[in-house]
Amino acid sequence: MNKRYSAQKMMIEDALMRLDHPTATEIYEDIRKKYPNISLGTVYRNLGLMAESGEVLRITFGDAPDRFDINTQDHFHVICRKCGRVYDAENHKLKDLLMKMDEFVEESTGVKIENRTMYFQGICSSCREQS
Repeated sequence: MNKRYSAQKMMIEDALMRLDHPTATEIYEDIRKKYPNISLGTVYRNLGLMAESGEVLRITFGDAPDRFDINTQDHFHVICRKCGRVYDAENHKLKDLLMKMDEFVEESTGVKIENRTMYFQGICSSCREQS
């Protein structure tokens, strides 16, 4: 791995730690403030490699742009239908719940579950207060 890739990857990881479930474009715009020579293609390419290797989660919500999450532990994503913000839902009981869900799906289909994509939608408290 060359130093250029390592530096770019570190910039992306830094942006992911500071931003809340950003899109590739949001990461690019954040990095460009400090490193104006970075290209959007470089950000996309590195995010793709990082998602493939499991270093980050790629979150796909229908027609909306993919979002990325540095937290690769099992957790749910909750999306506000009004403002589009993405929330993490985590607690200590989640791992057991996911294992039971995987077992149920495996038993009912015969398919060995390797990963899952699941998210919840609703209206966040901030948007409800504005209504």
